Amino acid sequence: MKTYTVRCEWDPSGWWVVTVPEVAGAISQAHRLDQVPGDVAEILELMTGEKAGSYALTIEPVYPGPAGVAAREAAALRAQVAELSKEAANAVREAIIALRGEGLTLRDSAALAGVSYQRAQQIERSTLQQAS
Repeated sequence: MKTYTVRCEWDPSGWWVVTVPEVAGAISQAHRLDQVPGDVAEILELMTGEKAGSYALTIEPVYPGPAGVAAREAAALRAQVAELSKEAANAVREAIIALRGEGLTLRDSAALAGVSYQRAQQIERSTLQQAS
């Protein structure tokens, strides 16, 4: 599936200036970022004939100044948190499986892995279901 990059640059007049670098002349404007995908779908259909759903969009908003820097930093940190959360979940799953494999009770395995007994049960059940 083809992916188009959609660059959205804030203009002090109160509009997002929207461009699609892969399509010469594809430019629009929007009041809000949530309006951009619909606007770009119309542009792409008119300029390329491609229907919405036959491509993906990567929205790249650019807001200038210190507020934009702060927003980008916040988004990057949230992405790191999401990735670390996935890693932590996998580590907990592996710990529960290993501890149970060594004969520890489910409650003790949960305590050592830092999760509730109920969460350890869920992990064990899902592991058993995946194995069968």
